Amino acid sequence: MKNRVLTSLLTVLCVGLLGCEPTTQEPSVHKIACIGNSITQGFTLPDDQTYPAQLQNLVSPPNKVLNYGVGGSTVVKKGDKPVWQAEKYGFAIDWKPTIVVIELGTNDSKAVNWQYKNEFKADYAALIQTFRQLRSSPKVYVCIPPPMFREEFELRADVVHNEVVPLVYEVARENNTPVIDLYKLMANRDSLFIDGIHPNREGAAVIAKEVQRVIGVQ
Repeated sequence: MKNRVLTSLLTVLCVGLLGCEPTTQEPSVHKIACIGNSITQGFTLPDDQTYPAQLQNLVSPPNKVLNYGVGGSTVVKKGDKPVWQAEKYGFAIDWKPTIVVIELGTNDSKAVNWQYKNEFKADYAALIQTFRQLRSSPKVYVCIPPPMFREEFELRADVVHNEVVPLVYEVARENNTPVIDLYKLMANRDSLFIDGIHPNREGAAVIAKEVQRVIGVQ
């Protein structure tokens, strides 16, 4: 109690007698890591038209956005191209971001990957925790995969809609992780996709604006 009173008196003396200004907290500078598959990477898009690049245009420097999307990435560790083994995944860990946006699940719908669907939730939760345990203590956001308007690359729209999407919701809820719902955002907007799966420039812009709105970084 004495220490608290003494501190208050010293503050009054500094401000009133010496003309000192009270210290103000510096605004946070965010390092935003976009983890994902080809939807994040920007399939066929120039680098400056991907959603992470357009997100960078929406947030003011020195806030920084980096694209760690890798085409074909899966959540399940036993998948044909698990995100865990991607070089960019290691780079993202080393960067120690303050915000992580995860967009995964579409490639898990392949038959070769979905045979491990019972491991999907546990592997996704482990991915979230891997980032949360970084020294930078990032806030992690989970994207609900966007809808599929065509079936290509062995991807299955019914699996995404009926199984992957509900499981991602469960993972987010059980791990107290905020959601960025790309499924609802892009529903009935097939004109925003190049091939019914990957967003075009306009679609990437819509995703970037939604991500920026949810994470709240100006």
